[in-house]
Amino acid sequence: MRRSGFTLIELLVVIAIIAILAAILFPVFSQAREQARKTSCLSNTKQIGLAVGMYVQDYDERFFVQPWPGGCPDTGYFTVNPNHPKQHWATLIYPYVKNGGIFDCPSYAGTTYVAAYALWVCGDPERKRIVPFVEYGINELLLTGGTSLAAIQSPSNIGIIADNNYIFSWRNCLVGPLDSQPRYYWTEGRGGWEFYQGNPRHQGGMNFVYADGHAKWARSTNNPNPKPDRPYEWGYYPVLMSDDICTPP
Repeated sequence: MRRSGFTLIELLVVIAIIAILAAILFPVFSQAREQARKTSCLSNTKQIGLAVGMYVQDYDERFFVQPWPGGCPDTGYFTVNPNHPKQHWATLIYPYVKNGGIFDCPSYAGTTYVAAYALWVCGDPERKRIVPFVEYGINELLLTGGTSLAAIQSPSNIGIIADNNYIFSWRNCLVGPLDSQPRYYWTEGRGGWEFYQGNPRHQGGMNFVYADGHAKWARSTNNPNPKPDRPYEWGYYPVLMSDDICTPP
């Protein structure tokens, strides 16, 4: 009696079919996984927005102040300014959330930079962190001078915190999609600036916390008038950084 079995050609056909199915399904699974991470991160930013709102209400409707570079020598990062605040903004709103995990974006696992702001109580010899790390950054244009909530004209369009592994941001002056005036938009860093500024983290975009407390994902796009010598301004997000009208470079 002859023993039945697969021929080499049949095995190759089966392997080819499996490879094709894998090529089709794996990207779908990857996208689904990233969508879940994006949603988890959006939940984090919503909680951060609520915490910032409570902080603002408790401090005469003023946002926290975080000018460059900070003022805690314990960090050892940069030359500090003793006249600047010492604590990182995440530690300031931590009492309103009691959960350091909301500052951890599930889609990011790289290095974070806090300038000279401390994630612990400045002067603590053990440097016991109030929050383990912070993978979100602030609107440097708005939150370096003690801005009041009442001074913001369009809080639903102005992003104050976003996905970022650096505490500070940059700005991009252009005529964007929100109105016909040149305004400062949140920058997507490119050309070597991706390592700390505006790098798309979730499916081509980032999650933002807005001045009115809500959180929303926004996709990055190309600057319509890029300057060759400013790669950090080649891309931007349709998210304002202030109400001010600016002069494009």
